Amino acid sequence: MKKILVVNPVGHSMWDLSDLEIYKSFANPGTEVVVKSLPKGPRTVEKLESYFEAEKEVVNLVLESYRGFDGVIVNCFLEPGVPILKKKLRGEVVVVGPAEASLSFASVYGDIVVVTVGAVEESINLIKEKVRALGFEKKVVGVRGIPVGVEDIDIDKKKVLELLVVEAKKAMIAGADVVVLGCTGLAGLAKDVEKEVGIPVIDPAWASIKFLEILLNR
Repeated sequence: MKKILVVNPVGHSMWDLSDLEIYKSFANPGTEVVVKSLPKGPRTVEKLESYFEAEKEVVNLVLESYRGFDGVIVNCFLEPGVPILKKKLRGEVVVVGPAEASLSFASVYGDIVVVTVGAVEESINLIKEKVRALGFEKKVVGVRGIPVGVEDIDIDKKKVLELLVVEAKKAMIAGADVVVLGCTGLAGLAKDVEKEVGIPVIDPAWASIKFLEILLNR
């Protein structure tokens, strides 16, 4: 039995139950999943200011909570705190972020387009910087955003799905071989998008837990 801690890098627990169900649906039968949010932190991680706020709190929470777990997932595509935790916890627990996991799987297929939320320059640029930091800039040929904020995803999932399909089709026409959903708030929608566009679409939650399980069971 492997035990995995999933950290939501936000200062509320409104997504904890739904994220637990999503991660459990993707996990192997022998994997136990626990989801925790920060005791304090930003509402969402969509801007640089909220990234740095979340980073500090994620590191504190994980350092206080990691004992008894085999692996940790920071449940945000921007991965606040992941680079720091990888260094601090090397040899003790495996730490994974959704961007690294998703892009690693997607790179097998060829050219990647990331479709995320928030079609504003700052959020798009943060994704691009994460791609560069992880060394995937030659594989990622585009980053696209839909005009929906993270907190608005659950208001109208049908509309969100339609917007994702539109952007994924544009990516396919532009030559993408695979699409990565660049926000963990979009977890659970990849298969529906994939059916409409006909190329692989990577779910960040699926990628995170599968990547971690591979590392833990090697």
